[in-house]
Amino acid sequence: MTSILKRNRIGLIDGPPGTGKTTFAQWAAERCGRPSAVAAMPENPAPNDFLRVSIVAVTGQNPDGHNKTEMEAELVAALADWKGLLILDEIQNVGLRGLTEARYIHDTTRPQFPLLLVGWGASKTVRENQPLSERIRQRRFFKPLKGADLFTTVRAIDERFIGVPDDVIRYADDRYAQGLLRRWVALIETLQDWEVEHANEDDLTEAITSITEDEDEDEDDAA
Repeated sequence: MTSILKRNRIGLIDGPPGTGKTTFAQWAAERCGRPSAVAAMPENPAPNDFLRVSIVAVTGQNPDGHNKTEMEAELVAALADWKGLLILDEIQNVGLRGLTEARYIHDTTRPQFPLLLVGWGASKTVRENQPLSERIRQRRFFKPLKGADLFTTVRAIDERFIGVPDDVIRYADDRYAQGLLRRWVALIETLQDWEVEHANEDDLTEAITSITEDEDEDEDDAA
């Protein structure tokens, strides 16, 4: 990420949902003193959705342009002034046209911003666009946490777990988190809200119950 950010290159992170791909990218940009914006692609994007979503992500406003040419110029100008990391999330939804557009925009700025392609199946998706694939400087693959990596990471991201036995962390992971950083963050935020200073199995059980009940309610509302 340091190389990508310093030289305004293109990188790629592939991995299952919830493994922390986008969170890591934003954290890395912050550590390097660069702003970041996430352009999350919808499942069935319209022809100009890459441009529209990216403009909104970078500027916080809807595009002024009314067609492809106008929006391209608007995005190029915004990125050149901004100079932050553009994270193109859910890249598997972009399609060949969107991938070509992303490469064109990055090339047109010569380049003045770093671009990160993120998604589940991102590597396979990008291989369909050889000119873009050849421009990728770094590729990384994220997986669910397990073993020593699980214990080290959980304790590193929240001090409540420093000194908590491995079997308690493993209990919460087996019952709910499944090695996914997104779920561990949900657990940690719940413990923070409850002002729990040192997590134990009972605290984690209550937090898991609370989170899963909220998730079930959200699913019922969506249905």
